[in-house]
Amino acid sequence: MPRPAAPAPPSLPRRAALPAKVTELPRARTDWRKVILVNLLSIGVHGIILAACACIVLDRQLVEEIFTTLAIREDAPVDPILNQPTVMPLELKQNSVDALQTPSAAELLADRIAPVELDFDNLEPTFLPDDLTLTGPSVKIGDHFSGRTSAAKAALIKQFGGTSASEAAVAAGLKWLASRQLADGSWSFDHTRCKDCADGGCSQPGNLGESYNGATAFALLSFLGGGHTHQKGEYQAVVKRGLESLLKHGNMTPQGLELCGHVRGNERFYVHGLATIVLCETASLTKDPHYSQPAIQALRYIAYAQDPKGGGWRYEVRERGDTSVVGWQIMALKSGQNGKLKVPGATFRLADKFLDHVQGEKGAVYGYTNSPKSFAEANPSMTAVGLLCRMYMGWDSKNPHLKRGVAYLDQTKPSANDMYYNYYATQVMHHWGGEEWARWNAVMRDHLVRTQVSDGIETGSWDVTDPHGTAGGRLYQTCLCIMTLEVYYRHLPIYQRDKVKVEF
Repeated sequence: MPRPAAPAPPSLPRRAALPAKVTELPRARTDWRKVILVNLLSIGVHGIILAACACIVLDRQLVEEIFTTLAIREDAPVDPILNQPTVMPLELKQNSVDALQTPSAAELLADRIAPVELDFDNLEPTFLPDDLTLTGPSVKIGDHFSGRTSAAKAALIKQFGGTSASEAAVAAGLKWLASRQLADGSWSFDHTRCKDCADGGCSQPGNLGESYNGATAFALLSFLGGGHTHQKGEYQAVVKRGLESLLKHGNMTPQGLELCGHVRGNERFYVHGLATIVLCETASLTKDPHYSQPAIQALRYIAYAQDPKGGGWRYEVRERGDTSVVGWQIMALKSGQNGKLKVPGATFRLADKFLDHVQGEKGAVYGYTNSPKSFAEANPSMTAVGLLCRMYMGWDSKNPHLKRGVAYLDQTKPSANDMYYNYYATQVMHHWGGEEWARWNAVMRDHLVRTQVSDGIETGSWDVTDPHGTAGGRLYQTCLCIMTLEVYYRHLPIYQRDKVKVEF
């Protein structure tokens, strides 16, 4: 059967014929002035955004706040020691020197051990411990300052080379300082003004007697270095009165809290740096909010007073700097930073610029206001200050210039009379550690114990030997000696941390 034919598809309508000529649409004219204006506006907005991002990324303080971490090994304790009981764990008691387990000055003095006689000029490595790191689950360290007020203090003394004799010397020194506090809670470099010296007998007073905040700051740093605050320790009342006096003589300005007090000459920013360290350490050790804001304001004043071109500090606000004054400001800024107080990152970057200006041998040695051309021209005191600042500001132990600087101090050795140099260099060597620290400590420790006055009204103090002793007197020398002997626990050593390491 034939298939039916498929139906034809429907016819499509025919397209209309296009006109022979299509009329072109008129072209819009480009307004180049508007295009340029829009592009410039876009570039400006993006530039502002990028600049803001750069400020965040390049702000060293913010970077440190974001990326600074406590790298704690899995087997290490994680709780801060400041929140722990003050009774020492059994494990620590078994490994501690009995004389170091009591804070009593009287007991320490009664158990005083005679120092080892060492030749200052021909030192051999007599003290070389096998291990210079903290070990054992019983030792808990919470932050930069916690070694002063915890059970860890005894372990730190033992581990890093302290002795019962060195701690007895600290106790005797603090006792002498406490007896020289004035009625208003302050101290004076002219220590003969205190009631115990009213009848004479206290020799070698300083001639900066009116610089009460300077002397008060030095004394308070000595107490704080041993863990004595207005809340804990044998000298709570002494420290509290001293802190009140320090703040009473402060001056709040639009740029921050100025703590210089009465100044006679060039001691202004020495005093402010020292007093700022006191407030920062007090705030960090005690968590007392009464001292946090004054500390922050004092740090603001340091940042304001910095030379905006050269990056240093000196006698007056924004004056071209010198390494000696710079050292105290850097320590104050780091004390604030370690205590989680806000410090502008730009301040550190400018300070780095200053240190670059006064460095010699690519940063191994330093001068006072200018760069030494060689090791032979280096200033040992300023070199110690410069190296400590570099350590605080990020140089690591692999830095070859830091290694050469430490070798220079190791070769120079402790000084029998320049305590200012000894104070800074001891911190550098302690942070560095190793055999260099062992050699240095064996001499420095026993020299200070051996030269402390042990009879009469001056018992516990040190005779003035420092080149700057005329200004600061016996009180200045004694404070430097005490703080040097507190080095084992005053700050955790930067390059020797085992259980807790701060990474920058």
